[in-house]
Amino acid sequence: METTAPPERGWLAALDRAPTRADVLVVDDDPRLTRALSTLLEREGYVVSTAASSEEADIHLSQRGYDLCLLDIQLPGMRGNEYLAWALRRHPEMAVIMLTAIDDPDMALDCIDGGARTYLVKPVDERFLLRAIRDALAMRRLLLEARPSCDTGAPPG
Repeated sequence: METTAPPERGWLAALDRAPTRADVLVVDDDPRLTRALSTLLEREGYVVSTAASSEEADIHLSQRGYDLCLLDIQLPGMRGNEYLAWALRRHPEMAVIMLTAIDDPDMALDCIDGGARTYLVKPVDERFLLRAIRDALAMRRLLLEARPSCDTGAPPG
């Protein structure tokens, strides 16, 4: 009689199941940084779009959904912390990582309380950023899996 191993459980198992392909929106007004982030993320297999302002990001979000948004705070027009609430009202399942030069614990807490998965201060080590992205996408996947099915109201089986 063949036995199967029980499914792996816990956070490490969830991280191992994090999507390795995702649509990412990078919102930052520094063109050198957006190019560097695009190169890094595309090398890791992500599909990347960029926006230099919250208004430009909104155009992207009105055209399609994204799995993850890397969002700066100091943007022209609407600040990133204000845009966070706006974006999550329209796309509540999008994972958001604040990526900013503002090293302010109160701002960080406000952003996390507002729905950001984490708050990273630039410059950030690319290995740490990639792990934060993996974490955010793993959490997003868990949230999507736990969401009741539209057809039956029952969790996915």
